[in-house]
Amino acid sequence: MAHTTYDSTIKVLQGILQTLSHILHKAEKHAEPNVNALLAARLAEDMYPLADQIRLATQFSEYVIARLTGREARSFGGNPTSLAECHERIDTVLRAANEADRDEVNRNGDEVKPTTLVPGQDPVDMSGGAYAHIAALPNIYFHAVTAYGILRKEGVPLGKRDYYAGFFPAPAAASGTAAS
Repeated sequence: MAHTTYDSTIKVLQGILQTLSHILHKAEKHAEPNVNALLAARLAEDMYPLADQIRLATQFSEYVIARLTGREARSFGGNPTSLAECHERIDTVLRAANEADRDEVNRNGDEVKPTTLVPGQDPVDMSGGAYAHIAALPNIYFHAVTAYGILRKEGVPLGKRDYYAGFFPAPAAASGTAAS
């Protein structure tokens, strides 16, 4: 079977979201009882804190899933204020990805329609697949990696295998954490 838009978007989003969930579970074990400080932690003063990284990774994921399944995207509003809310948001988007119909995603991946890339700017004509690969997925990867980096900086014992946990769950689970 040929590699499809579904494979390169929905399957990838499932991996990213599962990785976010995995690293947040590890953070919960490490951060007790100072979870609020963890949500406010950042890599640099001019970068968003962890709560924003989760917000943005999940919101962009929701945009891709909505575009590729032909529905309106839900807006989650403000930042999650607890790790439980982070998990809830991730789980909500992951459920939507799990429910996405392969054929519908592949059809919508090829459909060209006006697409807003930056709020307040005019939309551009773009296919769903192009939107996912040019605009959304790079943002999602950025925010997921930044969340990982923040957690590492805050002392959460994460390694490269933890980053891959959503993509290759068996090796990460079997071998534990490895340094990156």
